[in-house]
Amino acid sequence: MANKGKKILNLQNQDNQIDDLLAQKTVYSNAKNYQGLLIFITVPLPIIISIIVKLDPKLIDQSSYIFALYLVFAAIGEKIVEKIVERLKNIAASIQEQFDCEVLDIPTNETLNSLFIDKETIRRNSKKARKNKSLVQKVTSWYSLNLKDVKTNIASLLCQRTNITYDYSVRKRYKSTVLVLSILTVVTLFLLSLFNDLSLQTFLIEVILPSIPVFMFAYKEINSNTESIDNLNHLRNLIESKLNDVNINSEIDQELLRKIQDRIYHNRVLSPLIPDFIYYFVRTKLEDEMNYSVEKKLEILLKTNN
Repeated sequence: MANKGKKILNLQNQDNQIDDLLAQKTVYSNAKNYQGLLIFITVPLPIIISIIVKLDPKLIDQSSYIFALYLVFAAIGEKIVEKIVERLKNIAASIQEQFDCEVLDIPTNETLNSLFIDKETIRRNSKKARKNKSLVQKVTSWYSLNLKDVKTNIASLLCQRTNITYDYSVRKRYKSTVLVLSILTVVTLFLLSLFNDLSLQTFLIEVILPSIPVFMFAYKEINSNTESIDNLNHLRNLIESKLNDVNINSEIDQELLRKIQDRIYHNRVLSPLIPDFIYYFVRTKLEDEMNYSVEKKLEILLKTNN
């Protein structure tokens, strides 16, 4: 019987697989840059406009028109940027799907709405990243070394569990961050109006109106993240249930692995992007938790076998 765990650990660090991960990370980074522009348009920009209007007496009488014009341009800009981000997310998710199928030995799903990724696309998006040793190190040896003694495709299921748990944990933190930043934005605008003793009409124009894009962005991000978290939690429970019924020598039905992978792919495509600074703060902690979790799961599976 081939050692699936050792095979996964070897395959994940081959040059072509590292290039896949670097390309995927580059495309996601490009998408996040556009997402950052979208966040700027919807969160700090209305505050900046409000401050400028307040500091320039000539603009105060025109404030209602200024904010109305801002809302129009913000709505148009949001739609354009969203389409670009959506396309880049699909490309990155398709690259990641290709990596997962090859490394985890999961059959491809020809009916999946993924994009065809040619080698030119991988080369174009990985060439520059290859020169960044720190970035290469981050995508090397992603899966736990504890998998080396797992001979069956239980190893593939544990890797899927790792991907799901990591994404689940990061998204919960992002959801909380968006909520806090949105509240801070509205509070800032409110305090500006309070200190300047604004009338009801001015309050509506300078506080409520510029807050609308913030509310819309926060609602959309929180709502879509909640759906993503629920989906990931469902997958976690499904995997946990399956792991409770098997031992270290069991073989997992390939159809089940494929169904889980389908859900993982769709979650990647539909979920909002997570800013890199969130990963920066939680990466070390989450990787330690994942390795510990895999180790303990394998101990349980070994005991079940005995």
